[in-house]
Amino acid sequence: MIKKREFNPELSAFSNLLLDLVDFKDRVRPMARDIALMDVSRQYQKLKVGDVERQSFEAIDKSDQSAVESVDEGYSSLEIQAQSTLEDDAAEPDMEAAAKQNKQE
Repeated sequence: MIKKREFNPELSAFSNLLLDLVDFKDRVRPMARDIALMDVSRQYQKLKVGDVERQSFEAIDKSDQSAVESVDEGYSSLEIQAQSTLEDDAAEPDMEAAAKQNKQE
């Protein structure tokens, strides 16, 4: 985010390295610290009522959009057939046991 100091072709590589270090110490580090502090303290800053309402409405709109996107479209006919064949194999009623119990009563 912070632009680097431009290389000066009129100076030696060592001088450019020293200027880079000085630039980092005097300019880049304080700017990076300020950016980090602003980012952390953003939640504690005072906001206008309109800004808060706008942010809450945007959050509601995003949640509504995600709910619409996650709506189940239903089953296709192939999925229903596949499920019905699995259910038929899994739970077949015992007709003989039911008939014997009815005769005993």
